[in-house]
Amino acid sequence: MSGYETLAVLLDAGADPGEVCFGHTLLTHAIDLEGDGHVQADYPLNTASTAILLAYGADSRLPAIDGETPLQIAEYYHHEPAKRLLQRSLSLTPARSAGSARAE
Repeated sequence: MSGYETLAVLLDAGADPGEVCFGHTLLTHAIDLEGDGHVQADYPLNTASTAILLAYGADSRLPAIDGETPLQIAEYYHHEPAKRLLQRSLSLTPARSAGSARAE
């Protein structure tokens, strides 16, 4: 299987799309890999991992441990396709206010 298929299988099996590992959320890590692969190896920019994570509910506002947001990482790499996906996601999901709590 490709990395994209493995990612989708894991998320479909219940993996948390907001998981943080080594200081990155899965979404910030995906955007960083997509952008860095383009810079380092001249791979075409793609959004496969970003799109899969957003489709499975990754929070497009959730920053990495250092505070860098997914959109900031996409801007750093001039990753226009990821920026468009993130902007769409951000427009569809209202920001939570500091005092709001999830109802359970």
